[in-house]
Amino acid sequence: MRKKIFLCLFFSTCLFAFVHGQTDSENNLKFDEEKDTVIHLEEHVVVGRHIRKTSLLKLPVALSEMPLTMSVVEGRVLSDLNITDLLNINKTTTGIRVMNNYGGFHMFRTRGLNGVVLLSNGIRDERSEFYSCAPTSSFVGVNRIEVLKGPSSAMIGHSAIGGIINIIYNQPSATASMDARLAFGSWNTYTAQLGASGSLSSKVNFRIDYTGIQSDGWRKNDKKSHNIYLALDFRPNIRNKFSFSAIAYDNRVHTDPGIPRFFNDIYDESGKKIYSIGDIPEGVDLKKTNLTYVDDHLNDKHLSTTNIWEHTFSDQWKLRNIFGLSYNTLSYLQSEEFSHLTSKTSGRYKHYYLNGKEKRYISIDSIIREPFHFDYDNYYIGNQIEIQGSLDTWGINHLVSFGHDFSYMYLQRWQGSNFSGPATTTAMSIYHPIANPGYLEAKFTNRVNVKEYYHSLSLFDQVALNKRWSVMLALRYNLFRRKVKNNKTNHRTVTEEGIEYILPDNALTYKFGLIYEFAANNRIYASVSNSFRPIRTIGDKSYIYVDNKGNIIEPGSTGKIYAPERGMQYEIGLHSKINDVFLLELSAFHIRKTNIVQKLGKNTEGKSVIGQVGTVNSDGFETEVTYSPVTYLSLRGGYAFTTSRVGEYSSTSISKSEMKGNYLPYSPVHTAFGWIFFNNNSIKHLFRLGIGFDYSSKSYADLANEMWFNPAFVGNIMVSYRYNKNWTLQLNIDNIFDKRYAKAAENTIQWLPEPGRNITLSAIFHL
Repeated sequence: MRKKIFLCLFFSTCLFAFVHGQTDSENNLKFDEEKDTVIHLEEHVVVGRHIRKTSLLKLPVALSEMPLTMSVVEGRVLSDLNITDLLNINKTTTGIRVMNNYGGFHMFRTRGLNGVVLLSNGIRDERSEFYSCAPTSSFVGVNRIEVLKGPSSAMIGHSAIGGIINIIYNQPSATASMDARLAFGSWNTYTAQLGASGSLSSKVNFRIDYTGIQSDGWRKNDKKSHNIYLALDFRPNIRNKFSFSAIAYDNRVHTDPGIPRFFNDIYDESGKKIYSIGDIPEGVDLKKTNLTYVDDHLNDKHLSTTNIWEHTFSDQWKLRNIFGLSYNTLSYLQSEEFSHLTSKTSGRYKHYYLNGKEKRYISIDSIIREPFHFDYDNYYIGNQIEIQGSLDTWGINHLVSFGHDFSYMYLQRWQGSNFSGPATTTAMSIYHPIANPGYLEAKFTNRVNVKEYYHSLSLFDQVALNKRWSVMLALRYNLFRRKVKNNKTNHRTVTEEGIEYILPDNALTYKFGLIYEFAANNRIYASVSNSFRPIRTIGDKSYIYVDNKGNIIEPGSTGKIYAPERGMQYEIGLHSKINDVFLLELSAFHIRKTNIVQKLGKNTEGKSVIGQVGTVNSDGFETEVTYSPVTYLSLRGGYAFTTSRVGEYSSTSISKSEMKGNYLPYSPVHTAFGWIFFNNNSIKHLFRLGIGFDYSSKSYADLANEMWFNPAFVGNIMVSYRYNKNWTLQLNIDNIFDKRYAKAAENTIQWLPEPGRNITLSAIFHL
């Protein structure tokens, strides 16, 4: 890995030298890039930053003129804070939570809700919706991250109940440039980030980036990641522009199932309670205790392309078409659950818990691993076409966009493994785990084939009523169809074809907003928006299903059981800017989510029960502020207050209505971040110091609110020295107080500790 990193640096240097030589004679003929940056995003990170047309916003309108809340994290901030993937985005924005779970899958919450659509250059990654989580890779060539909060189906399509995360990549430039970053950090973490841009001819520009990471991991969950990004743009004439980009990565992670917590109160033989529900066994080292099996892994390979054609009809009207393809192949094996040794008699074990009124004796320090294994291949094709322009009706100006979206996704997943071998039956001590207790043989028992088709028609209209008042209207009609077939297999050989079920859903989604400019660059707004999220649950005889009244139901002939989830948001907000000194974003919201589907537990026969049992409400407010009173000082911070709770909740024999009012899992009420930066305002010798923190209050791992995560205040520091705008040495210390905390749990009871104190030293070059 280290050899590959330094070879890439060498070849990138050679490539830059070649490009620099080629472009010296061509720099007089450069594309007018400002013509391609029609959306001016006056956001809290960089004032006046130009946003290219791959942004979520469909119209050439400043963010401060839109009735919505969007946070943007620029590439410069990602580099300063040593943010190399989405997991640490909470360092610099509020209202969003990204958690690592199941070894390397990432779960997303915005404003306390799931249903977050993940985009890469505007192209959907459907995997994040399939299983409410998806593996994401290290950043490569990332220009910025856009986070649109709240129900947003009118903006992007189905499933955006929580919001949207859009990763935007660097675009080619005619100006030759090169960037390189080599870093070494805690747990033998090596990082190389390389990039180059320039022109290949008078009409073709390119951009190439590479990111490689190798690490032993905070808890010996080693990782290897290779990522490459390539982009070309071609402008044959003044009216047409073609853009091509491709992303490829290969990630290999030794997974981490976490630390088991007790699922009941534990008593000794005298009846004294020695552990409460949720406690971790005494003496467990949160850093060193690793309970994985030697072959546990998450291997994820990805290849995708985005192809854009832009045609200018006139100064007022343009056409834009985005065509995307992607392919993923993934293999996953993890000791996903742990079970303690138990007995109905008191002979062997000295502790017990109560199963109803019955004592069940338990070994508190010995467990058996329960593995889970699946492989899948995922194919995606999508196309977005839109016409946007300006027109006047009775003296009122409209900025409008008409569009059609289409996508097709195919997933083939091998699952339902039968395991054999000593690895499945060997009990081991929590304090002295055995990584390799013997071989593990797995055979798949079924293959699931899924096909999803999606069409939508959209209309966006930004209406300037006068100099102070404007209105935004976004409409989208969505047509969604899912086909599912479950086939029985003998490992990878199909032995019995299953029935193909069809799950159709259609919905009209909208966003309506009113904006009032009460002073220059100061606006208030109010908006209402909705979303829908298709339910992908199909009938399975091994499950019990209940409706929203608590009654047991049977799947229909199509296999469809539940209506889609619905989300409705009411929001008011403020965009405020005073010169380039003070920027304020403030919003308050109420979100109501209906038709929620939850796993409710098991019945007396041991069958899992799933129910569409009620509603949830999310209420709160968010603020983000940037203040730069003098050139050598700047402050940035944010705070979010969010109460995401169960609303109406139908009672069943498994899930009682007492859950009404409970907090949603992984949704702390209070979150905050803050940074203060100092610099000496020197061009030749620039010193910078940044001191920051992020905070989250108590949150829960389950809907019953029996398992929780303690509040966490995490401090961070960055120090850098830049010489002549070309060379930079940077030191980052994250979790400087070595706080032991968690924000996610596997299967509710397995605590996933967040990394302790870690240090990264980087050498950065820019030309």
